[in-house]
Amino acid sequence: MKKYAVEARRVEILEATCEVVIERGFAGTRIADVAKRLNVSNSLIHYHFDSKESLLAAAFEYYARKDLSEMERDIEMGQSATAQLWRLIESYVPEGSDDVEWMLWIDAWGEALRNPLMRNISQQLDEQSIAFLEKVLRRGNERGEFRCDDPRLSATRITGLIDGLAIQFAAHEGVLKRKDLIRTLRSLAAFETGLAPDDIRDGKRPVRSAGSAPAQATADTLGTQPLTATDDVAIRALLSRLADAQVRHDLPSWLTCFAPSATVDAAEGAPVTGHDALGDLFTRRFGTERWTVNSLDIAVFAYGSTTSLAQGRLTVTERFGRRNGSTGSRVVVLHDDYERSAHGWLITSRRYSVLD
Repeated sequence: MKKYAVEARRVEILEATCEVVIERGFAGTRIADVAKRLNVSNSLIHYHFDSKESLLAAAFEYYARKDLSEMERDIEMGQSATAQLWRLIESYVPEGSDDVEWMLWIDAWGEALRNPLMRNISQQLDEQSIAFLEKVLRRGNERGEFRCDDPRLSATRITGLIDGLAIQFAAHEGVLKRKDLIRTLRSLAAFETGLAPDDIRDGKRPVRSAGSAPAQATADTLGTQPLTATDDVAIRALLSRLADAQVRHDLPSWLTCFAPSATVDAAEGAPVTGHDALGDLFTRRFGTERWTVNSLDIAVFAYGSTTSLAQGRLTVTERFGRRNGSTGSRVVVLHDDYERSAHGWLITSRRYSVLD
């Protein structure tokens, strides 16, 4: 019980110190300020920390490790290494000039120049940040989502750019917009992984293999575990219902093949999400045609991270007759994600790549 009480008091002191540092900065924080915040004596602070330097270093370490732990949990929730890379970039970038976490980090870097204890901890935490990113880049290599030749060096370059631009963004209001900062970081991350910047996003959209051009989207990576015969037949039946509804211009039936929050990227503008937006897309894409027949030429399926998720890569010939009497055809590759629901398999995302 005594050990618990001592540790609880230590945490209380560290949290109070962080509050004071946010208000006054490391250089302007005194032990007396922390004692006053807790309504305790200076001697109690000195009982736990032998100097102001050790108190400030311990407070920064406490706050930063908690921040990094929360960020790591958020990153791990990404369903792919590419999604995790996107989450990591968003987590690192400050929300604005009043971002408390970044105020502490920036101030700590300055304090590290004068405080050897802070310098040691700051270096450890910076290395941990790089290690987070390196792990995600190695994971992407292992899963075949992208190709990063030197994950450690790439992670160092990306975090270095984040740190430099984040200081400009957080410390100098109006110099750089957050969306421009994120766009720059996505471009660098894309360069390091062989992806396109638009591929780096937090979603279920499959990504192109490293080094592929848009017209080579058939190289998109699927999982390695094939579907059971039952699930293979069920997903093919889903696709047949979808094609049948399309040729009959039956929008309600067409929508039943998609999950309520499904996303479709039809290669004609921004992706759309949800049944209302999908209905508008159906009208725009097929409303000018008297009929559209989809012939499935090639279909490859695999399970995702669980057997309740699946992916598909489909090569389809679409033949269509326009209302003005003309006819034509196009060859497209469809990159699908599916999810098993109470109503059977449904499409959760679809991306079109027009080949011809």
